[in-house]
Amino acid sequence: MKTKFLFSVLILCIIFNAQAQSKFERSLNEVIQAINQSTGKLQEVTVQTIEVNSISKARFGGGHTRQLVPINLPPGTQKWYYRVTVMPVNSNYKYLANETFYYTLANHLSKEAYSPTNGGIDFFLLSSSGDATSFSETGNNNFRYLDGYQRLKSNSFIGEGTNSEIGHPNLYIGIRNDNMTEGLKAIVEVVAWGHFQ
Repeated sequence: MKTKFLFSVLILCIIFNAQAQSKFERSLNEVIQAINQSTGKLQEVTVQTIEVNSISKARFGGGHTRQLVPINLPPGTQKWYYRVTVMPVNSNYKYLANETFYYTLANHLSKEAYSPTNGGIDFFLLSSSGDATSFSETGNNNFRYLDGYQRLKSNSFIGEGTNSEIGHPNLYIGIRNDNMTEGLKAIVEVVAWGHFQ
């Protein structure tokens, strides 16, 4: 009886975790299908490459284990999407012009995120300058993130924002590296979809 109960709890946890991740993680095909279902156009919001040092490098050699990317969604945004590409810190990789997230979405190309490393970053969506300041302080975990926008030890992925963030004046993507020895780099791309002036 006890084994059946533990098995049931385990199954429920797996289902809950899958549902929680699917709240914001999307496949590229799902994003393209959502864009095709309505009229509007795409606008590139940001493309930024950031480095997040390992904990040991930050402690003994300077640098930061956390970085912020401000997100300024333009007026007229109805949906927004992001792609985070994680790679080794010494990589000089950049997407070619015909591989950027914006180009991929605008041309309905089915290319998933590039994943050249097994390393993973922690991802958060923050909605205030105070939480962004707290997040940027290494070791400070007294920050709030938007519900459903936490992804720990993650490799490259694509996600979709919700309508509740549209028009918000202070959005930040927070990237954290909790690896003791491996520094990482991330390309953060955000694209908005809507009716822009």
